[in-house]
Amino acid sequence: MKVTLENATIIVIEDDPNSYLATLDLLKMEGATSVHCCSSGNSAIALAESLPQIDLFLVDIYMPGETGYDIIKRIRRHPQLAPSKVVALTASVMYDDIRRVKEAGFDSFIGKPIRPSRFAGQIREILSGEVLWEWR
Repeated sequence: MKVTLENATIIVIEDDPNSYLATLDLLKMEGATSVHCCSSGNSAIALAESLPQIDLFLVDIYMPGETGYDIIKRIRRHPQLAPSKVVALTASVMYDDIRRVKEAGFDSFIGKPIRPSRFAGQIREILSGEVLWEWR
């Protein structure tokens, strides 16, 4: 079955409650039905292991304790989770930040603040297999 926003299983890993609620609301308003929010890598990995498949992780890069860079290493080493698409969400959009995200193995990059008018389209593009590096 083709993965779409409407049938994808998505985990948002974000420590800021306002940010993850806004992300959740934007995705659900556009038809997403299986979106889960976690405030840490540990809770996200535990949740992901309990689900049959994760199509997309949206990962904040700079969180206290375990960063997005730490989390992607864990996802990529995990046999069940490694095939999932992993997108970096961050306000750090300088050239070196984007280069580091690419080198870490993220599939795509979306800069913060998220643009509500564009966000669902970005996620649809990523789920359809496109690689997206947008920071503005």
